[in-house]
Amino acid sequence: MSVGVSESPIHAFYQFLGRRLDGGDADLTPEQSVHEFRLYQEEVARFLRETEPAAQSRRGETRPLDVDAVMLRVQQRLQQQAGDR
Repeated sequence: MSVGVSESPIHAFYQFLGRRLDGGDADLTPEQSVHEFRLYQEEVARFLRETEPAAQSRRGETRPLDVDAVMLRVQQRLQQQAGDR
């Protein structure tokens, strides 16, 4: 599934809804569809944020790895996930 970063929101929703309907989710209400699309958009945005360092690396825009900063981010995420439960 490709994600068009620059596509219009209505086109993105149309594509999302088409995939859901093709997958057998024909019983979704319009409100559920919009809600799930928003969740999908958040997940795509999170993915793009998290993969940006790899994209920069491929473009040669790298910097030395700061292991302490990585460990701090891991600890913060674990604490956040524990708090979300």
